[in-house]
Amino acid sequence: MSHARIEEVSDSDLSDPSEGDIDDFVESDIMRKIEPKKQPTTTQPSTSSRAPPLVNPAHAPPQIPQVQASDIKDYQCIYPVYFDATRTRAEGRRVPASLAVANPLAREIATACAQLRLQPVFEAHRAHPKDWANPGRVKVPLKKLRLTGPAAAARPQVKNKHHLYVLIARHLRANPTTEHSDALRRVRVPGLGIPGPDDESAPWPRPAVPRGWKIGELLPAYSAAMTGGGVTENAFTEMMKEMQQQGGPGGAGGGGPGGMMGGMPGGMGSMADMMNMFGGMGGGAGPSTAAEGGGGKKGKKGKK
Repeated sequence: MSHARIEEVSDSDLSDPSEGDIDDFVESDIMRKIEPKKQPTTTQPSTSSRAPPLVNPAHAPPQIPQVQASDIKDYQCIYPVYFDATRTRAEGRRVPASLAVANPLAREIATACAQLRLQPVFEAHRAHPKDWANPGRVKVPLKKLRLTGPAAAARPQVKNKHHLYVLIARHLRANPTTEHSDALRRVRVPGLGIPGPDDESAPWPRPAVPRGWKIGELLPAYSAAMTGGGVTENAFTEMMKEMQQQGGPGGAGGGGPGGMMGGMPGGMGSMADMMNMFGGMGGGAGPSTAAEGGGGKKGKKGKK
């Protein structure tokens, strides 16, 4: 029978830890305590030192929402030429002659669409290709508003696009354009200041209309026909005068016809192209470039 035996163990019997070299010490092995960043304290200004607001929020002007081009790309366009009594169907009119009016303006068309709750977008600088002198167009989301639902139920008076033209024409006939119309004098275009004369009692200026051109008598102040007196009949003569002035003494091309031609890009070829262009505008044929170059084939020389 084995007997249990108790042995005494001294603390000195445990092995001592190994002594490390001081060169093997790495400072990064030390765990450092990260102090929390102090939050900057902002001192609230006293009530007496606080500046009063410059604009009273109650009287602040309303913020106009910015419309992006992608938001209105599916909208339907409406131009003043659709309702112009001086135009035919082939020239752009879209309503019967009995509903057409004189001097239609895009701003009044936008007012008519707003009264119909169509959410119109007024674009002042857009113009129809056949009516360049009367700028402005209106875009409405007609297809979106004709969908079923509350939007369509709120506008039962607009059946389709042609019906909308008739409703706008009736509004224009009930509100004819005069010299004192708000659609003529109250339009504000950014960068152009206040259009028209400062005195509202003064007559509205008329554009310079060449013979045979169908242009309204009352046009917006930013119209191309109003700026600089419009388009003149002798545009080619005036252009030639400007070219002669540029080619005079001290000019870019020197004096005389040779200097005038030298100052033009392309020389005589550009002059012939410009003559053809103005000949087409006047209804007649311009000079032939082949005639200036010598014409047909040269005769064959006889054999020696």
